[in-house]
Amino acid sequence: MAIKKAQEELDKQLEFFCDSLKSNNSFLQMLFDTVPNPMFYKDRSGRYLYCNDAFSKTILGISKEEIEGKTLYELPDLIPKEYADIYKQKDEELFNNPGVQNYETKVKCADSEVRYYNFYKATFVENGTVLGLVGVMLDITSHKQTVEELDRKNKLLSGLSNTDFLTNLGNRRYFESTFSKKLAYLNRTGQEFSFALIDIDFFKDFNDKFGHQKGDEVLTEVASIIKNTLTRENDFCFRLGGEEFGLLFNTNSPEDSYSLMEKLRTNIIAKEIDAANKSIYPYLTVSIGLGNILKAHKDFTSSSLYNSVDKLLYESKERGRNQTRMKNFI
Repeated sequence: MAIKKAQEELDKQLEFFCDSLKSNNSFLQMLFDTVPNPMFYKDRSGRYLYCNDAFSKTILGISKEEIEGKTLYELPDLIPKEYADIYKQKDEELFNNPGVQNYETKVKCADSEVRYYNFYKATFVENGTVLGLVGVMLDITSHKQTVEELDRKNKLLSGLSNTDFLTNLGNRRYFESTFSKKLAYLNRTGQEFSFALIDIDFFKDFNDKFGHQKGDEVLTEVASIIKNTLTRENDFCFRLGGEEFGLLFNTNSPEDSYSLMEKLRTNIIAKEIDAANKSIYPYLTVSIGLGNILKAHKDFTSSSLYNSVDKLLYESKERGRNQTRMKNFI
């Protein structure tokens, strides 16, 4: 009798334990489904053992019963292979290095929209053996878009801070920065470059005769001709103020640089923009000072070279305008 009574008591305890386990499991599943973030857990072979409503409805758009027991590659209509490959690789990395994992990647959701999610995963281990992993997903699409928009605006502001508002050429601040970099690169590598100053002839007379609005249109037109003449990747064009423009460009030889400036000068004439003083020349012209910086030198600074080329520009003006004066700096 005592043995039978003891067995009955043991059976009651076991039944109570099983009922408690079922109750706790139901509680955990209810808790799992209450969490608004997609959650799932997989076994070591990558099969989904369970997922919450947020995962089944938001991410895949099918019932949990259709997901459980499947791997990533058994849901090809819902999980594109390119994404499945990423998820599987990350799962394997975590299985091979048990612990916690966090990464950001794209997810194609049930509404066919591709969103960015942060994945937070952790392995679950029993008796030293990795049995699977649990994952929680956080939608960071809005945050990502905000960061990208902020980055875009920062780049736009940076561009505006370096751009002349009228001509869209680089401004004087950008010119000074680029000139310093060109000199530093010359010192490091010996890369020769040329620097030119361009001034529209009789521009004050032009404004007085045709008005400042027409003057602004001419500045824009000349800037466009400059950009269309100097089109290489390392050609930099600037409006330095008023009717003065600056150019920094790599050179193969002083002769090539001179030919390029003469081409620019004649391209401006070819536009046949009416001049203010038609008795001197019927069309708008420019004067150019050109310096070819051919060797690094301790006395070469952007300020000293600017002053030297400015003198060349002044010589062009003094000698009758509509010409290029050149000097090599070695």
